[in-house]
Amino acid sequence: INRQTGCTGDNSVKAASYAINAVASKTSGDLDFVFVGPTCTTDIRTIGDFAELWKTPVIGYEPVFEARGVQELTSVINVAQFSVGGVAQTLVFLMKELNQSEITLIGSVKVLPNGFSLSNDLRNYNKVMKSFTIREYFEIDENNADWSKVDYRLRHGARMIVICVDFYDIYSSLYNIAIRTLSGFRFIIVIILNKPPDEVLNQPNIKNLLYGSNAFIISPLQEQFSDALSYMQNVLPTLADEQFTSFHRIYHACYAYCVGSMNGVETQTDNYHQAMRGKVVTTKYGAFTFDNSGSVLTNYAVFTVDPADMTFASVMTLKSTPKDCDYYDCFELTSNKTPDLLWTLKDMDPPDECVARNACSNYIPHVIAGIIIVVSLLCTAVVYLKQRTHRMNIYKMTWKVANHTLKIIVNKNADAKMQRELENRSSKDENALTSRRRVFGSYALVGTQRAEYLQFKQEKKIIFPEETLDYLYTLRQLQHENLAKFYGIQCNDDNVTTFTVLHLLVERGTLEELCLDRDFGMDETFKSAFMRDILKGLQFLHKASIGYHGHLHAATCLIDINWVLKLALYGVTNFIVDCMDNKNIRLPDHAAPMITYPQYVCFPPEHIREYDETGKLPPRIVRGSPKGDIYCVGMIFYMMIEREDPYMLIHSLERPNPALVKEIMDEGKMPRMPVEHNLEGKLLEKCKDCWNRNPMMRPDIKSIVETIAVVYPTAKGNLVDQMIRMSEKWADELEDMVAIRTADLAAAQFQTMKLLNEMLPASVAQDLKNGIVRPPRSYESATVMFVQLCEFYALMKRSKPDEVINFLNDIFDQFDKVVKRHDAYKVETTGETYMVASGVPHENEGRHIFEVAEISLEIRAVSYTYILPHDKDYKLRIRIGFHAGPLAAGVIGIRSPRY
Repeated sequence: INRQTGCTGDNSVKAASYAINAVASKTSGDLDFVFVGPTCTTDIRTIGDFAELWKTPVIGYEPVFEARGVQELTSVINVAQFSVGGVAQTLVFLMKELNQSEITLIGSVKVLPNGFSLSNDLRNYNKVMKSFTIREYFEIDENNADWSKVDYRLRHGARMIVICVDFYDIYSSLYNIAIRTLSGFRFIIVIILNKPPDEVLNQPNIKNLLYGSNAFIISPLQEQFSDALSYMQNVLPTLADEQFTSFHRIYHACYAYCVGSMNGVETQTDNYHQAMRGKVVTTKYGAFTFDNSGSVLTNYAVFTVDPADMTFASVMTLKSTPKDCDYYDCFELTSNKTPDLLWTLKDMDPPDECVARNACSNYIPHVIAGIIIVVSLLCTAVVYLKQRTHRMNIYKMTWKVANHTLKIIVNKNADAKMQRELENRSSKDENALTSRRRVFGSYALVGTQRAEYLQFKQEKKIIFPEETLDYLYTLRQLQHENLAKFYGIQCNDDNVTTFTVLHLLVERGTLEELCLDRDFGMDETFKSAFMRDILKGLQFLHKASIGYHGHLHAATCLIDINWVLKLALYGVTNFIVDCMDNKNIRLPDHAAPMITYPQYVCFPPEHIREYDETGKLPPRIVRGSPKGDIYCVGMIFYMMIEREDPYMLIHSLERPNPALVKEIMDEGKMPRMPVEHNLEGKLLEKCKDCWNRNPMMRPDIKSIVETIAVVYPTAKGNLVDQMIRMSEKWADELEDMVAIRTADLAAAQFQTMKLLNEMLPASVAQDLKNGIVRPPRSYESATVMFVQLCEFYALMKRSKPDEVINFLNDIFDQFDKVVKRHDAYKVETTGETYMVASGVPHENEGRHIFEVAEISLEIRAVSYTYILPHDKDYKLRIRIGFHAGPLAAGVIGIRSPRY
């Protein structure tokens, strides 16, 4: 192997002679030798002429153009998959497709290191072949160009501008040529390359410029370019993308010589390209075939930039096939066009005459400026209207509950008689889990909606600044599946001295009741579901503008009828404390405490200290903060794991130690940690982290969620999801024990379906159990009926609360019996209203009208004979209405589905 530096201008011939002499002096007569390269036209001519005398092959691997014709250098072959004739023929096909007959041809005045000047070679080729008309030709010195003159010549030239990209700085040159502006004036931009575009034009800024110019790119079609590049970079890890084609061609040059020699090609000949005619060379990077002139048959393509992923997509491919040689070419191309929007450029009008004079009025900036101004005005108007609407909503005080719509219902027997009745019922009822209900000492009615409340005595009128009004308005708008709806506040009413905070009444029970009830089996399914519900609701509050809960303990974690945990009394404690500190409100006289001592000591010590540094004042609502909520989360989780209040005060027969609060604040006292270590020990350690006296050191919600996932790895999703998965798991495990465990399996499935059937129709519940998600759908015809108890509020005024509850249970139970005898479904009961539907989800071919009509008659018959136990003279009057027509129905919600 002898290497010489060639293609150095005036010294190129001398370098070629050095190479020849060096090789000749070191070879014997029986040794074949071959020249690989050089890379420029001058040197390859010189060596090619000598090679005929030496009967030695010359294999070029860079594109060269022999202006004397293909028959001049008979000992030279070329493996570069490119030829001037190939791009010239491709350009002709493109011109015909776009109905163009002449071009403006641009190139670089500088010759690249390989001596290759594509624009000059293309012009010399066309002088002989006369394939198209070159209306204007000029070369650009990209480092010293007068771009205004370039622009002038382009505007006065042909509509199709062909740019041979042999520039050093491609992006700057194309940008200065202003191809995007010229494209806007309906010029057609064509880029010609001697390498694939993925190698030459792969920079994002060049792609964006070409896409904005609707440019066509003519280049060799390199099949599986990315695969070949990746393969070669595995061999040469330091190989840059732009070096690939040169290395690829050198590899093919050496490989072609070896393949020719192994297949009997005579190397000591003065007509080597005749000997290699038609030879096929197959390498790991692809296969190629030599034509009659010793050049590789090359396919070409016309590319555009695909805006979807900013890649080069071919819109025309041209396949090369051999033919008898003419002056320059020994091949011909056949085209295959694919649909593309850019082909419509041929239907556009040519550039206006004013373009050449540079006198066109460009209204685009004015239009854009006008659009920007209009859009800005519209955005400003929208923002103003939204702010104005928001401000008006703030001052409407939609959160304020009028006193005449509020009624407090007090159940004097709640602590004794009703408690015993519910306990007796729970002990006898085999479905105690699903029939479990809270015992309310009192509740509020806001219109027809039942609500839980906190009530204070108002001493003086409360003045609401705008930020407080905005805060309460935002609080009223909050919606989340794990938050009990905030109804509002009753205050500042004339002749009424109460201040009442109201939120949605949740019937099933509180988390505190479930934790302290040893008969309730709170396994990891319940624990993980309730813990996740708490954290989801809390995370929503922390990310919202409310920012905190402030009154978080097990008694404000409410379990609804669907066993979904909802947080209550959130976001109001700071406002209440401000009102109490300002003497606007105070605790009512002789009223039961709102917070028990066991609940009070579970509040964050930093907030208790703000209220009482001595630890001797009675329990009261304290302020809240996000970090304070994390402290309370630790207390709640401890209570769920240990099934006992953190400081064991509720079941203690001794009086609470008055110094306990002081010990918590000053001495860092914490709940007792169990000695035994189990999997839940990790969660108790996380609870201990939540009690850190430095609020900034307490964990965040994400960290607590991750700990729950580790401690309860099999319990995922909400309670309903877990019950369904548990039932399916049991079914799989019991397949091998059917004879022994059939009863257990049936009981588990019955329990799951019992719970689902409380929330969904039987068919929907069955689909959900089977893993089938029933999509929402429309029904062409169904019937919906409402039954309303007339004069219900008059009956409430003269009845006790337990009598009203017994009355509703009794009458609705009788209605249920009627509905069960028909093809209908009880949707829900709301207050004194009873809703029934027929025809959904089970379509009954028009019978739904008759079914509902029969139900209405039977319910009316029930009303005629109904006798109210505590008021024999009361005559039940009902209002019934139903309507048939199209409707849509489906399962609403994933974690807490309702139909």
